[in-house]
Amino acid sequence: MYKKTDSKQGGFSPLKKKSYWNKSYWNKAFVKKPRDVAPEDTISGIYSQMDGKEFGFVDVEGEEKGYFVIERNRNWAFHWDEVLAEKKMFNWKIEADIFKIEKRATKNVVWTVQMKQWAGFAFIVPNWKMFKSDIFIPWKDLKNSENKDIVNVEITDFEWKNPRWRVIDILWKKWDMWIDVNSYIAETGFSQKFDEKLISDLEKKYSNKTPHLTKEGQGVVWRKDFKEIFTYTIDWEDAKDLDDAISIKKKENGSYSLYIHIADVAEYVEENSSLDKEAIRRATSVYLADRVIPMLPEILSNNLCSLNIWSDKLCLTCEATIDKNWNLVQSDVYEGTIRSNFRLTYKEVDEINSWEIKVWDELFCGLKCSEELLENIALAEELKTKITNQKNESWVLNFDFPETKLILNEKKELIEIKEYPRYNSNKMIEEFMVMANEAVSRKFAQFPFLYRIHEKPLEESREKLIVLLNLFSIDFKFKNFDTKEVWDLLNLINHPQPLLNNEGSKALTNWQIKFLEKSILRTLSKAIYSDENQGHFGLWVKFYSHFTSPIRRYPDLQIHRIIKEKLAEKLNTTRIVHYKNILPWVAWNCSDQERKAEKLEYKVRDYYICGYYKEKIGEEFNWVITTVLPYWVFIQLPDTSEWFLELIPKFGAGEGWEYNEQLMRFENKSLKKEYNLWDTLDVVLDEVDMELLRINFKTKK
Repeated sequence: MYKKTDSKQGGFSPLKKKSYWNKSYWNKAFVKKPRDVAPEDTISGIYSQMDGKEFGFVDVEGEEKGYFVIERNRNWAFHWDEVLAEKKMFNWKIEADIFKIEKRATKNVVWTVQMKQWAGFAFIVPNWKMFKSDIFIPWKDLKNSENKDIVNVEITDFEWKNPRWRVIDILWKKWDMWIDVNSYIAETGFSQKFDEKLISDLEKKYSNKTPHLTKEGQGVVWRKDFKEIFTYTIDWEDAKDLDDAISIKKKENGSYSLYIHIADVAEYVEENSSLDKEAIRRATSVYLADRVIPMLPEILSNNLCSLNIWSDKLCLTCEATIDKNWNLVQSDVYEGTIRSNFRLTYKEVDEINSWEIKVWDELFCGLKCSEELLENIALAEELKTKITNQKNESWVLNFDFPETKLILNEKKELIEIKEYPRYNSNKMIEEFMVMANEAVSRKFAQFPFLYRIHEKPLEESREKLIVLLNLFSIDFKFKNFDTKEVWDLLNLINHPQPLLNNEGSKALTNWQIKFLEKSILRTLSKAIYSDENQGHFGLWVKFYSHFTSPIRRYPDLQIHRIIKEKLAEKLNTTRIVHYKNILPWVAWNCSDQERKAEKLEYKVRDYYICGYYKEKIGEEFNWVITTVLPYWVFIQLPDTSEWFLELIPKFGAGEGWEYNEQLMRFENKSLKKEYNLWDTLDVVLDEVDMELLRINFKTKK
């Protein structure tokens, strides 16, 4: 667990005593020199050491580009450290000079052991090149590891130059070969296994039992019974943690009753229990190309909590009443029980709506399609269409970019890369879940709560966007830079003729439109969790929380507890003060874990894609330049995978290539060549770097 602190190092500090957090030299040993830096010249961010390079960057939250740090200005900062730096001008460019380490990184790291038996200690060599320091482990802290073993380590003490470490776990002995994905997971701190005692206790406690549904001694039913309402789940074929189900009724007056049933995980995960502490430590399930790292043990996530068909399940149900004009007029939340009638896939729902599946056809779950199911799916589609039409008139920002899907065989070998299928029913469930999230957030806003907030973009983002639009001859005037204006801009980009301020200009191509949409998306801030409600810019709503996925997201589980206590009339002053105290840290931790999970997912995806293309060196490909930066470009292959590549060393012959920032292109005047956004090029796969996870191409001669 962690707590907030007002000490000089700022941020959050562990409750458990760690030696390096309590050293008297903490606030002075890592100060480069006393200095009085003007606030406008000071930046606070995360230091990132470049692989195998003598430089790094300080990344500041909310800013698109990091600040360059040359080796002499690193001040013994390590990869992931939180630092304070002074902005300075070097060679007409702003760089960072680190003058204080605010907080040392506490990430676990994967290394290879190199024994020095005669000296009584071992050196450890990182599996990547981001650490710029001699690293050793005392003999007593090796935990029986041997030479060439792969180990997971953590820092136990910081000295001026050399940190001191200990082995947490021996991940793989020296004869094991397949370590890469597991090492990525270990580095992020996510655990693939749960404590054996925790699992044993859970199995003993429940052993196929469900918590009682009535109050003891009184026999008073305190859960609303939804088992007689026609209910079904819609999910992917390989999903096992089914945490949402829906029921729909249409009334005679034309209004709808939409029931969104969400697994009641809080009934099984008691606050401050060992299970709860493990859940909040993980904070999220992680969905990798070859596995899932769950937030909760399988006995809960795939069994007791999962809303599997034809079994009684506990739930929190949000009942939303939508009038004939498609407005949400009332919402109620109940503790309830359901019995799902069908377990459907997104593909099946689309096939039902297109009449490809008819009555008595066999479904994925093994049941036969019924007349009642067909009628209810048609009703759900009708409601979804009306909600979507209303949103198209209320300035909700919709970005729909292709996602990359990896197909692995039984040996976990990548055999195909393709665009992730997108079904109409995806949008249906998304709309229903968003409605429930908003309704619940609004209903319980007067109590301590966790919100999913999306802040207004920074002013400098608007200025950068205006410059980019001018590059495309698009004249768009911002006044408030609010959601409506961004929606108007997206709408106009997709209907570009009125935007072009130069007569005779060509209409935007599809690639140009997609590039501009991505550029607009990058100007927006990232959604995070907060105990303070600040609204959701992208959804254009004042209240928004995550309520619908408590099996895989801790914020949902957290607000379920608050809701249940309110429904049971137990949310007294003491409990309100309790939640006010813990929610700031819960919000921070969940946001932080979410970022780590996303980075891990992308890294594992890139690992498999790089391995796939390693077997294709020398083959020809056709790709499109989607983003141009001063030294690199993003390129997209036909399989939708996108890569971040160094451009200048790979393109052209010799010197003469220059980056034109105003036109966002590379040009070589002597060769009369240029590389622009959205250019399509024929290239040859030249190199695959499995350590840096990069793919390099060269142009065809």
